[in-house]
Amino acid sequence: MKKFKLVAAVLAAALLSAGCAGGSSEDSPDIAPGTIGTADPAILAAIEAAESESKDDVILYYYRPDANYSNWALWAWSTKKNDGQIGYDATEGKIETVSLGGKTIAYWNLSRLAPNLISDIKADDNKFNFLVRDGSWTKDFDSDRFIDISSTTKAMVMSGDSAVYDLSGDMRPLISSALSLTSNTIKANLSVTLGLETVASDNGFVLTADDGTTIVVTDVVNYEAQNNRNRNNAKILLLKLNSSLNPTKKYCLSREGFLPETGVEISTIGAAKDAVPYDGTDLGLTLTGNKAVFKVWAPAASDVKLLVYASADAVGTAAKDGCTTGDSLRGSPASEPIQMVKDASCGVWSATVDDISAYRYYKYQIVNAGTTYYVCDIHAKAASADAIAAQIVDINRSPDAVPAGLSYGTKETYVNPFGKSGAEAKSYTDAIIYEMHITDWSYAEDADSTKNVGKYLTIANGDTVIKHIKELGVTHVQLLPVFEFAETNANTKYNWGYNPYHYNVPEGRYVTAAYKDGTQAVLELRTLIAKLHEAGIAVNMDVVYNHTSGTGEYSLYDSTVPYYFYRFTDEGGYSNGSGCGNEIDSEAVMVKKYIIESLKHWMLDYHINGFRFDLMGCLSKETMADIYKELSDIDPNVMVYGEPWTGGTAAVIDGAVQAVSTTAGEGAGAFDDDFRDAIKGAEFGGFKQGQVQGKYEDAGIVKGLAGKSGKNNRNTTEKLGLGLHYVECHDNYTLFDKLAISYWQRKNDKTTTTSGDLFAKIGDEGLAEVKAENKLAAAYVFLSSGTAFLNGGQEFLRTKRGNENSYNTSNSTSYSTNGIDLSFKTTYSDVYNTYKGLIALRRAKPAAFGANTSAKAETVKTGVTKYTTDDFLVYFNATDAAADITTTGYTKAVDVSSGEPVESTTVPTSVPAKGFVILKK
Repeated sequence: MKKFKLVAAVLAAALLSAGCAGGSSEDSPDIAPGTIGTADPAILAAIEAAESESKDDVILYYYRPDANYSNWALWAWSTKKNDGQIGYDATEGKIETVSLGGKTIAYWNLSRLAPNLISDIKADDNKFNFLVRDGSWTKDFDSDRFIDISSTTKAMVMSGDSAVYDLSGDMRPLISSALSLTSNTIKANLSVTLGLETVASDNGFVLTADDGTTIVVTDVVNYEAQNNRNRNNAKILLLKLNSSLNPTKKYCLSREGFLPETGVEISTIGAAKDAVPYDGTDLGLTLTGNKAVFKVWAPAASDVKLLVYASADAVGTAAKDGCTTGDSLRGSPASEPIQMVKDASCGVWSATVDDISAYRYYKYQIVNAGTTYYVCDIHAKAASADAIAAQIVDINRSPDAVPAGLSYGTKETYVNPFGKSGAEAKSYTDAIIYEMHITDWSYAEDADSTKNVGKYLTIANGDTVIKHIKELGVTHVQLLPVFEFAETNANTKYNWGYNPYHYNVPEGRYVTAAYKDGTQAVLELRTLIAKLHEAGIAVNMDVVYNHTSGTGEYSLYDSTVPYYFYRFTDEGGYSNGSGCGNEIDSEAVMVKKYIIESLKHWMLDYHINGFRFDLMGCLSKETMADIYKELSDIDPNVMVYGEPWTGGTAAVIDGAVQAVSTTAGEGAGAFDDDFRDAIKGAEFGGFKQGQVQGKYEDAGIVKGLAGKSGKNNRNTTEKLGLGLHYVECHDNYTLFDKLAISYWQRKNDKTTTTSGDLFAKIGDEGLAEVKAENKLAAAYVFLSSGTAFLNGGQEFLRTKRGNENSYNTSNSTSYSTNGIDLSFKTTYSDVYNTYKGLIALRRAKPAAFGANTSAKAETVKTGVTKYTTDDFLVYFNATDAAADITTTGYTKAVDVSSGEPVESTTVPTSVPAKGFVILKK
């Protein structure tokens, strides 16, 4: 077999000369074109010259680092012709080996050993199936492998590596990516695993900076083994360095014989994460009279300059429409760039301007790894339209930014109607949270799209919306995002705002049209909040500290400190726990610091009274606990709560997928999706129905009423208020739409959904049933132990015409999808009055409804629940027939249908179908 030894020798020489190498993804064991690179004519020519008649033979090479092939054999078969299976036993001499440079490689020539099998495979689907096993049928690989012999006749498998390598192309190992885990370590992903028995003194890797300097690689470690994962899979290497990476430089990793020949650029993610944090609280702009001090934490930057502008017209084009590296974003500065000075001990660049009076706006010109970015200060508290440039202003002292009679910026000037700014102790269970979107509710004031609607002032200066909210009796309004999000002001397309661009300045699309001065945005949002406070309504803010609208040059945060604000996968890509392309790294010291300072800014500088965290599961429990502790020091009645889930697989460490309790105060609450799903059906996994529609979930109802956790354990604390009970929010179907579609399905014996005018589709009979189900759902929520939450308009059958996900549904010319039609309040007054009455009862009797740890719920019979709390007994009946009840010991009935709790001595003996009765001792 000399001629085959020559082929193997050429192959082995090509592979072994490369030194360290690694395999491809375990998730893709089949051969993929280009796995090892482009064809190498020299090697292919050598193989062909070695034995021309064997060039089309199907040869499988097999490599084991221990060189022990004595008991390993090949089992191969045709997919379609199973009776053609052939097994090979190494003891019969069917395996060939060759030794070169101390390495032994084995191979099977299948065209010679099993010509009939190869013929069968070519006649079938060209799929050569195989596995490698020993005499006791222990497999070297955990599953079957195959080769498509129509395109590949030479392949290799390696012990402990799940990949199959195509040897018909360039057989040099490929460095597919390399990133720094810390300042002193690099993780490299390679293409083949052969020859990884490298010694530290002769690893061959070269690390070169863009200025020509080099860093020595002192050791190579099997990354998988070090992390106690697949110890045999060495395709990922950990390279240890003798000195630290400088994140201001670009680095290239290369090795002789490896592809790409010029090396691969290293992502300095870990070096960025290792940056020394800054513990000061003066990042951004500090104004003292006309003297201005500017500070930015940019430890990876090689140069930072301050650009100042005389007016908003000079600041350049909108970065939102492009990226922060565009030359047009430089604008027309009013002076030469001002050089900022770096404090190497903490990475902060600073500049002082003794007289800033001639300038109105500023931005930073930051050079990171050779690229110049023009960046609006991420710590700015006011900005020009579209956050192109930060504004030079103290928003708490400028008369252009402060509503008459109010003060901002300190704990002493902070206002919260809930608990009289801290004078009264409140529990979360005392709160009733009402969610609303600025644009949606501006249409309730005036649906004429030709006017300046969709604005903070549309609601603040109106006489309808705030009056309605106050009349309903809720304690808190929760505003959907009002920070600056990614749409430009010129883009009138509707959006909820869950695409953050700048966390610290107000969203400009809600400001009076064509504004230029950033103080106007501050003033108008403050005016809306103040008007709600005047009505006795606290204001919570929906915040999205889990991702940004873009990354890299499309992110102000990446442009300021590359890689620092985000989490990354093992392969060096942005982790996507948000489902929006990236996720914020709340565990990074300066990120947590930024989030907490941002939240304090909204509290002290706007008098925001609580925060709803979008995808709170992307933030760590530790971060959420620290947030609550810091904010409750300002206001012990602040509310902190969020969605205890992620939007994808997150790289968070111990994510807040449950309520987070603290030693002092309440902590971070969590929406109880288990109770929601039990009441009206789950939102995912298909269209689901729940208790009120007759798909009985008695166990879930019992747990939810008593404030106990369901299967997802959203609130395992002893604090009832940390469980938020709800059946509708901005996401998914409105409650009316969900119930109407459920009725339509039942009536028409269908499993599909429907949309459009759902009132017309269900008719009068359906409307009567849906209204009863809606009231019953509200009763479950408002009378339960926990914190009550409802979506604005839920109380009068708000519809989105069956649109389940209306986050960007345009309603710039009408409010047919998202806009609020307050005439529904009159049309469906019976529903509205029931909500109003339930809220009034809950607020009047907090010891019974919301805060009672002794409340007890039990199933009387399928669909019927008995709920005992304090002096009250409530029966809920989700069935289609009236149910008899026992009322012993209760002498009064409480009717909430008029909008107020009205007591009567006439005690009912049954609870109506799809209804509830409230009894009192």
